[in-house]
Amino acid sequence: MRPMPIVLFSAVALVAQAPTSADLAQRFNTELPGINQMLKTFQAQEALAKMETLVPAERPAFNGANLQTIGLSLDNAQGLMSLYRLWANVAAESGQWEKAVEIQQKRVKAAQAIRADLDKAQAPIAAQWEKAAKDSQDYLTKNASRQQELQASLNALQEDVAAVNAKTKKLDAKAMEELKARIAKAPQEQQELDQIAAALPVHKQNLGNAPKITKVLAENRKEADGLLKAAEEAAAKSKEVLASQNDEITKFNTEQVIKKVKIVGKKNWVDAVLRNPENVTKLNGSQAQAAFLNRLLVLDPGNAGAQKALDNLKQGKEPFVKEAKGAKKGSAKKK
Repeated sequence: MRPMPIVLFSAVALVAQAPTSADLAQRFNTELPGINQMLKTFQAQEALAKMETLVPAERPAFNGANLQTIGLSLDNAQGLMSLYRLWANVAAESGQWEKAVEIQQKRVKAAQAIRADLDKAQAPIAAQWEKAAKDSQDYLTKNASRQQELQASLNALQEDVAAVNAKTKKLDAKAMEELKARIAKAPQEQQELDQIAAALPVHKQNLGNAPKITKVLAENRKEADGLLKAAEEAAAKSKEVLASQNDEITKFNTEQVIKKVKIVGKKNWVDAVLRNPENVTKLNGSQAQAAFLNRLLVLDPGNAGAQKALDNLKQGKEPFVKEAKGAKKGSAKKK
């Protein structure tokens, strides 16, 4: 659960309710098991088609009205980034590495926009709380001692009036006039004292809450930075993997040209890979093997060897299992 945000209203700090889960986060958590099951049962293409319907065509608007809506928007952003990550993974498992790179790049752009929206939304909140903290500190500095001064003056007046009424203290004419002036001024002093007494708790609360707000803002920024960093690293890795394979194919084809072998797109490389079954079987698990075979079929659509190996996996067999040949019928004996 996200930390409970504190919202400032007219110098009064209020604690808002913790935000509820965001829609895209719920969508990701709901759909993830089904997508994973599709991949485990070698339905990568179906999983990819499903993902196309799950990821929104446009990034949801970022609501920066207050800390509560910002929290909800960040939860939604987490869900969106998770959907992009899953989408790219499904695209890669279906063999469409180029599409996976495109998805990761979209993820980066979305993360950049989310961080920009967050900065824009939090800037006025940070400024507001910085001013509130300064104003509250100034008020306390000015009025804490004034409160003591007013309270002491009113207490002294009360004692003097009580003493005069009890005739334990006698005043001359000048002192009596001064006492009357103090009595006349007392309501104003009491009003000022009441105002200070009412305002001090609010300003003390603002000073106590300001560091909490600063912490929430920093944590929000850290979260957005984390989303962007993860997206950038994933995009860089996917581009690196694709570039590495392309380089390998280019190098292989170049060597074939030198040997005066006719090059047919990327088919020569795919056939060479399939000639050594260990290039597939060394991969850990049938799901990883199927993903690589899907890639070979993207590079060389309709490749019979890759398709047969993939079909074997779907049937629960080893990818390059050798089918038992039927026994030959014996020739009829001559009578």
